[in-house]
Amino acid sequence: MYDIIGDVHGEAATLQHMLLSLGYIEGEEGYFHPERKAVFVGDYVDRGPHIFETLRIIREMVTAGNAFAIVGNHELNVLTYYTKDNDGLFLKGHNLKNKTQIKKTYEEFKLDKVKRKFYLKWLRSLPLYLELDGFRVVHACWDQEAIELLKKENPENCLSKEFLRKINFERGKVFDAAMLLLKGREFAFPDNLVLKDDYGFKRSAYRIKWWEPMNGKSFDEISFGNRFRLPQYTIPSQLYFDIPLYSEDEYPVFFGHYCLGDKAGVVRSNLCCVDGCIANDGVFVAYRWDNTLPLNQKNIISVKKVKKSLVK
Repeated sequence: MYDIIGDVHGEAATLQHMLLSLGYIEGEEGYFHPERKAVFVGDYVDRGPHIFETLRIIREMVTAGNAFAIVGNHELNVLTYYTKDNDGLFLKGHNLKNKTQIKKTYEEFKLDKVKRKFYLKWLRSLPLYLELDGFRVVHACWDQEAIELLKKENPENCLSKEFLRKINFERGKVFDAAMLLLKGREFAFPDNLVLKDDYGFKRSAYRIKWWEPMNGKSFDEISFGNRFRLPQYTIPSQLYFDIPLYSEDEYPVFFGHYCLGDKAGVVRSNLCCVDGCIANDGVFVAYRWDNTLPLNQKNIISVKKVKKSLVK
């Protein structure tokens, strides 16, 4: 049996609280459960106060065989920030915007270069997706065509230096496939539609459901996990497009990424988002997989943010 655990974002104390709540025990090789394994859906870095400690906890569990972990888009941002191309230039420029994007991680990583190098190497080894005993795990979107392309072009199933350099240089179908898994499917606004998010930033696109058709739907109805209001009017036929929909007959998929707060959990009979937006004062979420369908919201476990110091 497995416990699928949502985006951590450096909230190591809350992660410890969740593991203890789920019955995990801290041993010499990290946290373990006598009957279950944890599965982490990515986004371990950024935003929260304890990046290194979060990485330590998860890595120990993975290394000891007590957990699985995949990468998220925040790991992608950090890896491209610290990875150089073949000409010696960083894949993600070291400007103020990009440094601010990974601010919390950058501040911790600059304190210990040896530890930074150690964890960057480990993050590069983690898979982009998992197919386990009767279910699937991806950070943002399961798209079978993208998965098959990545199986062919990236059989190691990780964000190695070589793979990152290749896709960032070519910016082709393989790059798009990786971004789809890590960032989800988005819908671009028409040029004459201007929207701003809760932070006042202009938005040119937004995240959408990757399991429903957009034909006949409003901008708001296809939205998923966006922190700004969308118009209710129907999408013009000239703008919508067909997407490969994830069938209810397929294996269940667990994912994070969408910062749903108290709405996190079962989205459909075989889809579950475990990102409770803990970094933005939401809740920390896990799903206790018991090998049964349809997925059940009763299997969702949530804990509030732990604001006290780390448990030692």
